[in-house]
Amino acid sequence: MTRVPVRVGDVEYVLDPQPVRISLSDTPPMLFGFQVHVLRDDALVGVKTCFVGRVSVQVRDPAALAAPMEGLAPVLYELAGEKIRARLEEGEPGDEILFA
Repeated sequence: MTRVPVRVGDVEYVLDPQPVRISLSDTPPMLFGFQVHVLRDDALVGVKTCFVGRVSVQVRDPAALAAPMEGLAPVLYELAGEKIRARLEEGEPGDEILFA
């Protein structure tokens, strides 16, 4: 999991994605959940709890759903990162739940 710098205006944030969690079942997961810590000057300013749906992943990269977590996680983090960037641009770095 790689930290991602995000510049919004004059402010530099760093997005620090945490491990992906999925429910244990015999069917493919429909929703992937994880937190992304939002840092500014190495201080935690918010926790974005992100849920990414299977359909969003399929639209972005259909092969990722069949890949091991090493192939799936980057797609999940990318989708969540886009949503978080939009929220940061709206002036909302704090804690919240986001769906992508």
